[in-house]
Amino acid sequence: MVLFHRLIRAAGGPMCYTSMSAAMVEDRTALEFPSQGAATVALCEPYGILCCLASGPGGYPLRVMIDTGTDPAAIDARLARRLALPTGGSGVGQGAASDSVAFTETTLPWLRLGDPHVSGGQLLTIRDLYAPALDLSSLPFAVDVVLGYSVLRQVALRVDFQRRLLTLTHPDIGPQAPGRGGARMPLSFFEHFPALNNLEVDGVVIAQATIDTGSNATITVGPGLAARLGLQPGNTGVSLAQGTGFGGGGDVIRRRFHQARLGPFVLEDVELDTHLAWAGDLGRAERANIGTRLLSRFAVVAIDYERREAVFDPLDAP
Repeated sequence: MVLFHRLIRAAGGPMCYTSMSAAMVEDRTALEFPSQGAATVALCEPYGILCCLASGPGGYPLRVMIDTGTDPAAIDARLARRLALPTGGSGVGQGAASDSVAFTETTLPWLRLGDPHVSGGQLLTIRDLYAPALDLSSLPFAVDVVLGYSVLRQVALRVDFQRRLLTLTHPDIGPQAPGRGGARMPLSFFEHFPALNNLEVDGVVIAQATIDTGSNATITVGPGLAARLGLQPGNTGVSLAQGTGFGGGGDVIRRRFHQARLGPFVLEDVELDTHLAWAGDLGRAERANIGTRLLSRFAVVAIDYERREAVFDPLDAP
């Protein structure tokens, strides 16, 4: 089992720096929307997280991860070196299971998302993308760029899991209304990250769970919640696995539970996992994180940062 969680935790600012050098790079990220106000792009493998191909400097397609659990954005350090991108401040941030994610600040001149063969060929261009460079080689597949909160807060995000399409819409337009059998749910925010309140797993209420499209898990919980749920080594049904994320990974235990309640929806047979370490963001006792394996049980999931709401359409809508 491979887990991909947030890159760097924010705390009162766009990044959480444990240590930081001088000469910081200015964040001048700007989005240029197409005339219709939305761009649609096909999702690509691996489908366990949100990935798409984009054009950018270098003359070949870039693999982009759309990660609602990352702030701000990131670029693979190897790509930054190949493109000879200018760098500024450097430091160490916090990942999902690590307190030592080294990075160097840089800017990607441009990135263009959209498919000329999908939905009228509307393209979204990101200019001067502030994207700290870090080593992404530990991931089991190639990722060139990670788009996090600094970009996603400026769009309404719609993921069509059935058709494997991702739509990025200007916030003035917002996502489509829920379909038949769908529902709108209010978003809360954990720091900068979209979250849902009162997720329930086998009768245990989880006050707040972040929505993390950069995780291929179902639900990940911190050690305090894991203890309340009986997700502990040696308990019945608990198995050991390995988790991998930005900055490294470690041992993970997991167990299947009967059901989870998310707003008006009941999802049967859900798997929860927890890291066997106190390091990183998910080492905090009451942390909970909803990954793409749970989100993909819906036909469509939309996240509207400006309106602070999420839309869920079930797979079995009449």
